[in-house]
Amino acid sequence: MTPRQRVITALCHEKADRIPRYDILLPGYREQWRQARQRDAQADIFDDYPTIDIGTVLANQTGPFSSGVWRRDVSTERYQMRDSWGRRIEFSRSGTFFEVLETALQEKNDLDTLVFEDPWTPAAVADYTQMEADIHDRFAPVSGVMGLFMPSYYLRGELELLIDLKEDEAFCRALAERVADFICAEGEQALCVTDTWDTAIWVYDELGNNKSAIMSPETFERVYLPSYRRIIAHWKSLGAANVILHCDGNCLPLLDLLLEAGFTGIQGVNPTAGMTVPSVKAAYGNRVSLIGGMCNIQVLRQGSKAEIERTVAEIIEVARDGGVIIGTHSIDDDIPVAQYDYYHRVLADYDERW
Repeated sequence: MTPRQRVITALCHEKADRIPRYDILLPGYREQWRQARQRDAQADIFDDYPTIDIGTVLANQTGPFSSGVWRRDVSTERYQMRDSWGRRIEFSRSGTFFEVLETALQEKNDLDTLVFEDPWTPAAVADYTQMEADIHDRFAPVSGVMGLFMPSYYLRGELELLIDLKEDEAFCRALAERVADFICAEGEQALCVTDTWDTAIWVYDELGNNKSAIMSPETFERVYLPSYRRIIAHWKSLGAANVILHCDGNCLPLLDLLLEAGFTGIQGVNPTAGMTVPSVKAAYGNRVSLIGGMCNIQVLRQGSKAEIERTVAEIIEVARDGGVIIGTHSIDDDIPVAQYDYYHRVLADYDERW
């Protein structure tokens, strides 16, 4: 099978020729790999990991104000930028933290006057068309867009939106509807440009933390479910086969509602957030596809070989009849190359007796 065929088969809850793999190899790990292998900067890391079926996501996460983006220095240590979601953000050059200084929706009634731009400029379309062509023969292409909750707090402010969810759900619903119009059109174009109708479109929305969902099921149902249902129904009516929620945290309390909205799978089944592939598979069966399951916080970073073997075995056991793509959130420089190599050797052993 090709990577595309393998991924499509698994997402249809049918048995592929082996379990598909999903892994995003971040720059830190790539540099660590180059040093460990003594490879030059031109070396292709995927030559060493040829069984990864999804190695990137063709995601357009551009917001509705792309023409207003700018960046400027404010000191030798700090700089500010206006992003495509209308946020003015200050960054430190020496760290990864930032502070949001201003958002597009300073006042709630500003929502009525916001004019959203189309992020799919001719240049963006050309870029994504080329990206799909570049990965076409190596990976199963999947596309991606933002969801509803995260863009809402990008536009309004995270703390402000959480307060609004408590005090003014009518405003939050109106904001979600505006965001939904934008995301619906953005996702349709993403599916067209990347030709991912038969594979999947990722929807990025961090609806959970390491312990539970960020909001109650009742709040999600009142505020976000109607707009999500509308978006996903539109994409599916045009031919989208799979709509996958990307959520790093625990979205289990919302999973029934997410399925009601039309999501067909979850990417980001993270053991450290209280979700494992075997437990979710046992509870939901073929109602949801699961992508993830390997822990990049403990098992791959510092676990023993026995722990790696045990985790893989537990996932393989429930994946044989489809519905599962094994993987992690991402692989960065905190994952030793030897650990990641061993994980792939374990998977290769299972491939031979799949």
